[in-house]
Amino acid sequence: MDNPDQIAYDAPSLLYQPRFDSRSGLLVGAKLYVVTPSRQDNVVIHSANPAGLASLGHGCRQTSAWNSVSGRRLVLTVGARLEALCDPEFAGALNGLLLDSRLEPGCLELNIITGQGDIPDTSAATLRHLKACGVRFIISAASQANALLAWTGRLPVDGIEVPAGLVQNVTTDPEGVAIVRALVTRAHNMKLKVCAKGIASAHSASVMQACGCDYLQGPLLSGGIPPEAFGALLSRDEPLDGSLIHHPTAERTLLLVDDEENILSSLRRLLRRDAYTILTATSGKQGLEILASNRVDVIVSDQRMPAMTGVEFLHKAKDMCPDTVRLVLSGYTDLQSVTDAINEGAIYKFLTKPWDDAMLRANIEEAFRRKAMSDENQRLAAELHHANQELERINERLTAVLAERERRLGLDEAALSLTQEALAVMPLPVLGVDPDGMIAFANGAAENLFSDQAPLLGLGAEEVLPDEFRGLLQTGTGQAELHCGTRLFRVEAHPLGARSPHRGCLLTFTCRADVPWMTP
Repeated sequence: MDNPDQIAYDAPSLLYQPRFDSRSGLLVGAKLYVVTPSRQDNVVIHSANPAGLASLGHGCRQTSAWNSVSGRRLVLTVGARLEALCDPEFAGALNGLLLDSRLEPGCLELNIITGQGDIPDTSAATLRHLKACGVRFIISAASQANALLAWTGRLPVDGIEVPAGLVQNVTTDPEGVAIVRALVTRAHNMKLKVCAKGIASAHSASVMQACGCDYLQGPLLSGGIPPEAFGALLSRDEPLDGSLIHHPTAERTLLLVDDEENILSSLRRLLRRDAYTILTATSGKQGLEILASNRVDVIVSDQRMPAMTGVEFLHKAKDMCPDTVRLVLSGYTDLQSVTDAINEGAIYKFLTKPWDDAMLRANIEEAFRRKAMSDENQRLAAELHHANQELERINERLTAVLAERERRLGLDEAALSLTQEALAVMPLPVLGVDPDGMIAFANGAAENLFSDQAPLLGLGAEEVLPDEFRGLLQTGTGQAELHCGTRLFRVEAHPLGARSPHRGCLLTFTCRADVPWMTP
């Protein structure tokens, strides 16, 4: 396998942006970028042109080398125009490139870039042909292909990419969270993986993780880095710092939402003694803005508010922050909407005004306990997921080691069989003597030479050879002469087991006379 450092030296203009698993924080892949004099661009394959294929070839060889050294299965992502993928010349060049780079199947992912208009019927067949070569495909959530849901199902894609603009909007536009969640749900229903790119803040990382995105990528986690830096990151084999993908938060944060300031003041005075970090909002819209920039554990909202009811607000809050525990505190009861919200999981409890102080404090404390239990379950689930991934990696490495051992054993057995056959048909007499002095191998020529004592297998070498050969057999090396009838042979001893303890010797007999040594 090529040296990873040498590959990096050969392609100094290529950068690799790491991609991480959203749950475990482990490095799982990279997106390929090329540095131009003016900026850093995605590598995009437009056709079977040498320049694009050269960058792709460098990236594939580099990734193959990393995977070989680390025992991992990193996936390299490279942009490609749909027209290029449908070009028969590109398909042939790509297949040859994969064979040349020895990149494992499934470790190259092409990000399909589509133009305007309909996607031709031939595209699906062409992509299926490339997929048979071991190529994965991902499309952008903003692309023409993804806009046509039927096409997304017919194209052999493996994943969807949430574009950076949509990812960054969740910090300022609460409605964007619902869009991302719907997109992820649809993708997972179709057995597709989802990668959120352009992660620029801990909050956007946390929201994308909560929405169910499988992979995270962006400047917060790492920009495009040279191969040497990427290789060092891979060799450390450490998950991301949790602070990068979990928004920092104060302990036990409570959000109170009510359009009456006097109610908010009363609740703050009542709950201050319980050592909560209390945030307040006078409308559903303001509450959503607070959720966009703060990690909240428990929400208590009034029901009857102008512009947005409490149930409507809590539905949106559930979409934005599904891990929060949400309660309604109101003197106004629209029984049907509240019941529906509870059944749909948007509301945990409905509490009435005026409230009993002790009862209200107990219910809120219970909500925080419920949140703490949920957080602990998520932590344990993440640890279990990480442990399962580690077991999978260990199993993959063990499987690879066993496969390599079986391959080498097969080669050794084939070599041994070939060697035995070659010795057996040699016209030169050959004897194999084990460490105890027993003849363990004799070819046909040797059986003919000592025909009066055949078969030779199992006999002691000292029974077949004269007494003067005793020293030769004991040392397993050297040479001597043997008179056999009218013929004179030079006998050479070759010790066996050069890389292990002594395992006997091989005796070869060379006739020194001009007369035939084979018996009639």
